[in-house]
Amino acid sequence: MEEIFFTSDTHFGNDLPLKREYRPFENWKSFLVKTTKIWNKQTGKDAIIYHLGDYIDYVPNRESNWEFSLNWVKNFKAKIILIIGNNEERLIKDHFNNDFNAFRDYCINAGFKDVKKEDYLDINGVKCYLNHFPRKFKEGYLNIFGHTHRTTGIWKPFGLNVGCDLNHFRLVDRQELNRLIYDKNKYWDNDIDTNCMGK
Repeated sequence: MEEIFFTSDTHFGNDLPLKREYRPFENWKSFLVKTTKIWNKQTGKDAIIYHLGDYIDYVPNRESNWEFSLNWVKNFKAKIILIIGNNEERLIKDHFNNDFNAFRDYCINAGFKDVKKEDYLDINGVKCYLNHFPRKFKEGYLNIFGHTHRTTGIWKPFGLNVGCDLNHFRLVDRQELNRLIYDKNKYWDNDIDTNCMGK
């Protein structure tokens, strides 16, 4: 069985997300190095990490070390499939002439396995839809998403948030995802107080 992992919203390349999300790191480079150690301990060279967007931090007129961060991908043991987020969308617009394929080629040359706008997976018979944005959820699928960091928590009626801030910067592996799916189906989807916050 293929070893797969999930994460999102690392925002490599700028210190502001560290401050905003209360991440316990001195600067973005120390965060990048620590994250690399964590992920490399969790994975092997045959593993695939689905990064569900905002791998880099990019906002116009704000310092961004996006080139360094994208090219750092070679330091991860596992191969990364990047599902683009809003930071990548802005980067594509400003530095790749709004050409998704040019950005994809750049990333593959840097060492990414692939770059996509969305993806679909079957995980132990559960149909999953992978996208950065929770608002783009699809009916009939377990939606795996990011974007909201800690704000909305792990659970939504339509899916699960795999943001790095919710998992101590560790990757969500298949076993953990299966446990979350079980808890979602058995408990969270049926709890009146959980559901009142999920709308």
